[in-house]
Amino acid sequence: MSVPQITIRLSTEIKSQFAAYASQFGIRESELLRLLITRERIHQRLEKMAPQPLEERKERGRVRLPTVTAHMSSITDVQDFDDYASKCGINRNGAGLWLITTELLEQWLKKAIETA
Repeated sequence: MSVPQITIRLSTEIKSQFAAYASQFGIRESELLRLLITRERIHQRLEKMAPQPLEERKERGRVRLPTVTAHMSSITDVQDFDDYASKCGINRNGAGLWLITTELLEQWLKKAIETA
């Protein structure tokens, strides 16, 4: 049985920044990633912006990059995200990494909370 989750590999530096950002709101990185994926499903900014594929760091030897895992409601949600990433010309990890790095730059959630 498959588990409905989306796991993104990212650098230690980005993982640390993302964790610190999420903690400002009292949530885990996994919850923030799920929120960003949900937001992306509605707004489809990745497709509109047609970003260049991010250079993904490959595992070297036995060193594994840190991860952030979004726990989704269903396998269908995971497949929909995979299909969307493919439609945008990148893989799941590239799309998730784009969501994370874009949020760290734009800080949409922080602005939304501050203006509420």
